[in-house]
Amino acid sequence: MTLPTTEMPHPQSSGLDLKQGEEILAILWRGQAEAIEAVATALPALARGGEAMAGAIRAGGNIVYAAAGSSGMMALADGLEIPPTFGVSSSRIKVLRAGGFERITIPKEGAEDDIEAARRDAGVIGPNDCVICLAASGNTPYPVEIMAIAKARGAVTVGLANNPGTRLLEGADIAVLLPTPPEVIAGSTRLGAGTAQKIALNLMSTLMGIRLGHVLDGLMVNVVASNAKLKWRAEHIVMTVTGCNRTMAADSLARSGGRVKEAALIARGAAELAAATALLRAADQSLRKALAALPAG
Repeated sequence: MTLPTTEMPHPQSSGLDLKQGEEILAILWRGQAEAIEAVATALPALARGGEAMAGAIRAGGNIVYAAAGSSGMMALADGLEIPPTFGVSSSRIKVLRAGGFERITIPKEGAEDDIEAARRDAGVIGPNDCVICLAASGNTPYPVEIMAIAKARGAVTVGLANNPGTRLLEGADIAVLLPTPPEVIAGSTRLGAGTAQKIALNLMSTLMGIRLGHVLDGLMVNVVASNAKLKWRAEHIVMTVTGCNRTMAADSLARSGGRVKEAALIARGAAELAAATALLRAADQSLRKALAALPAG
């Protein structure tokens, strides 16, 4: 039987437990660096995945992640960051994890093989959704079953796996192979495979935010100012985009209800919030296009 790459022995793992701490860490670090490099080959597929995510949000659908174990934690981390970073409603982000998230520190034996739970959890999936299923092995029953259900319902499916020729890759509309090398600790996919998955998800969701018009010149112009740091950031973004001072930026944000795009348009001359909202709607939420549509002066 041929072992999956993620289960193969690492060439430097022999005698690992006998080495000095710094030497062990150097081997682990190199494993992480190699995992990062492995993501580069997947960029074309990740680009398609990010566009599919944006398309789902535009069509009124949701972004749904499905995974088990460490992959589920990578999915949760990515999904939780989308609303505060890009202003996408949290109701549009669903994270399905084998065993759920209750008492998450306690392993739930057999959860990743629970097909009935996968079928129940897949009840949230609709035809306009983008469903991202991930597993280092590529064959974990829970996300594999959810992918099959998602495809049957007409959703776009993205499959991420760290082993080639696996069910998640073969069944996905968009197959993302992250060819990470063997783990320093065989099978411990929270290491290199998990790092590659986290990067891949970050790349796709960030491209989604850019395509939805929520990024301008590297600024998160749809940020939700939910604390003092983000309020300061929102003011700084309005100042950077428009050239106004902090007092005007703060006033514009107050008039816009804290919405950065609308505040920037008000600071640049939009008469009121309703006018700014109309400009953005006509520009498909692109602040750059909306600013260009403002009358000169």
